[in-house]
Amino acid sequence: MLCIKETQRKMSEYRVLIIGCGQLGSRHLQAVAALSLVMDIDVVDPSPAALSLGQERLLQVADRNPSHRVRWLSKVEDATPGGDLCIVATQAAGRPALVEQVAAMGYRAFLLEKIVTQSAAQYRDLLSLADARGLSVWVNCQERTYPFHQAVRARIEPSEPVVFTSVGGNHGLACNGVHLADLFAFYTGAQEIQSAGAHVDSQLHASRRGASVYDLSGSLHGYTTNGSQMTVVFAGDHHAPYQITIATRHARWVVDYVNQWAWESRKENSWTWTPVRFEGELRVSYTTRQFATEILTKHKCSLPTLAEAFTAHRFILDELQPHFNRLLGAELKYCPVT
Repeated sequence: MLCIKETQRKMSEYRVLIIGCGQLGSRHLQAVAALSLVMDIDVVDPSPAALSLGQERLLQVADRNPSHRVRWLSKVEDATPGGDLCIVATQAAGRPALVEQVAAMGYRAFLLEKIVTQSAAQYRDLLSLADARGLSVWVNCQERTYPFHQAVRARIEPSEPVVFTSVGGNHGLACNGVHLADLFAFYTGAQEIQSAGAHVDSQLHASRRGASVYDLSGSLHGYTTNGSQMTVVFAGDHHAPYQITIATRHARWVVDYVNQWAWESRKENSWTWTPVRFEGELRVSYTTRQFATEILTKHKCSLPTLAEAFTAHRFILDELQPHFNRLLGAELKYCPVT
């Protein structure tokens, strides 16, 4: 048996594997690099440019842990086995196979970037894999963890129907839509979001993350069995970032992340709008500090689990797949998103 001193030493020397070091992966790296409890970080990306971006952003971390060791790798199989947490920030294609490969190396805790997979069927495969291997998996749909949303949900009766709307510009029905659908699931506790129709523009929006992945603009509508309703709009000819409204029979709230403000209007106050404190750091380079620390030290996390995030993913992927097929003139069994 390890003595107490030895156990404490080992518990302050966690090993983290980050796969994918592009725009998001390098932000996860910045977060992990600031943690004093992490000693070893393996960063994997086949792209030299991505690894270079990670090295550049690592130098930007003012409170970086000076004791940690970072290894820059081009292949997953070269990573150190038996680590404590794997953060996956690759494109969604091939995600179940990648998680299976890393699980075979002894990793049991995962934080996955959304979109998790490109189809609901692939997502089910990943759920089965996680169950069979005893994996603990969380998905970085982080909006439900914001203090504002935590406080608002606490003020809504669990059975009370919610009307949830989000309106923004440009495109993002897939990549941003899954965040919003997850937030709707968080507010309603629903395990399934039913389709209430969609209007998707006849335009594929190219993604900066690759030549074969896209996003869409338009609107999606959903509902739950308790009478809650959701509308998500990304207007292709608008440019404003999205804002969110949550409404019940007794109160309503509006929040704008970019300006970091929120307002509340309640029935007992004659529906007068009053400001609500908006707090919290929203950048991945900071939020992942909290999530990684929770996973490493408590074996739990405030992010949705893989099973919890399936509600939003199933709705978004099933709803958008026919539109991708229509616009591509193909019969794909997946959504070409990342």
